[in-house]
Amino acid sequence: MNENLRKIYICLITFIITAVICAWVLYAKISRLEFKPAPAEYVMDIEKTVIDYGDSFDAALKKTRLTESDKSEIKKELKNLKFNIGKIKAGEFFEIVYSTSTAEWINFWYYPEGESFYSIQKNSGGTINSSQKTLGKTVSAFNMSGEISSSLWSAMEGQGVPAGIILSFADIFAWQMDFLTDTRQGDTFRVIYEFETANKKNTQLSSKIIAAQYKSGKKIYNAILFKTAKGDSGYFDENGKSVKSAFLKAPLQFRRISSTFNLNRMHPILKIRRPHLGIDYAAPTGTPVSSIADGTVTMAQKNGGYGNYVEVRHSNGYVTSYGHLSKYGGAIKRGARVRQGQIVGYVGTTGLSTGPHLDFRMKKNGKFINFLNIKMPPSTALSGKDKETFNNYKEEIISQLEKPISPDIPAAEPLQAEN
Repeated sequence: MNENLRKIYICLITFIITAVICAWVLYAKISRLEFKPAPAEYVMDIEKTVIDYGDSFDAALKKTRLTESDKSEIKKELKNLKFNIGKIKAGEFFEIVYSTSTAEWINFWYYPEGESFYSIQKNSGGTINSSQKTLGKTVSAFNMSGEISSSLWSAMEGQGVPAGIILSFADIFAWQMDFLTDTRQGDTFRVIYEFETANKKNTQLSSKIIAAQYKSGKKIYNAILFKTAKGDSGYFDENGKSVKSAFLKAPLQFRRISSTFNLNRMHPILKIRRPHLGIDYAAPTGTPVSSIADGTVTMAQKNGGYGNYVEVRHSNGYVTSYGHLSKYGGAIKRGARVRQGQIVGYVGTTGLSTGPHLDFRMKKNGKFINFLNIKMPPSTALSGKDKETFNNYKEEIISQLEKPISPDIPAAEPLQAEN
């Protein structure tokens, strides 16, 4: 037993001596180390100035630490970059970086609207370099849906859809739906759209709808943004047909149709029965009247009982006419090319007319036809390689339109909008 205690005692003494020796060696090494304080964290001295309403560029510079000489240098460089300091706008801003050692300015960055900015740099030797640069961009996609209770506008606005997107949605389906009169309670919408914003400024550069869907009863309208091999972009339904019809549903925003296509109508002024080969749209004087399709103006002048009159020739043998106008649209004259939706005149009551309205007529291959009864053909349809590419692409988009959305997660995964 005593022998065991003796062995334990020897081991303990040996451990203590070893620990003391190790501690002494470690202390000797540490004492020879040279301790230096950690460098202070680098902090840039940046001064930001936002342009207020009514500010001139000089007024904005007065809010900074720049000297008069500094201000002159910066204005000179901006002038060399073709930047007009007299046209700055409220909300734009600039930043100045000062040297932490000399307090001199070393960088000046001006951020106007859009994705570009102006950079002026001065090195330690006083040399100045300036250039116009482009900011990076961020694209954010959103997938939103809702149900109509009163109007499309209130339903989409209630889901947080921006006003510009609501208007674009209505424009896309303008050939299928009149959202002022055709919407029903219980109709649903779905829209996938994206915003492109400039980094640093966090300002919107552009927005566009990638795909849209409107369900009304048993009818489902789809619109998918697609770019053809030629670079032309447009919206197409799931069959590759343009959602844009060859003709607008009406040449104006009207209050009512006061007279329809009738081969045996009593003329309200002449008091005789004669064919009325067009549609009378009642509307206030001055209401804009638009060409229902692309075409060429063949007449823009007074034309007997039609008063001020415009006639437009379209493709495939169609001709439309617009009568009783108060005045003509800008640049509307014989031979002028017009686009679908372009204003050709304004509602009036010139010629044989009992009140302000538009007399609208359509011919097909020289024969008058009832515009209200024609089946609106698509303006174009995809074919060949474009149709094949579209068919592959649409599957992804249709699946996004049909995917259930969590109300707590409005954002969708970014989509490739164009091929």
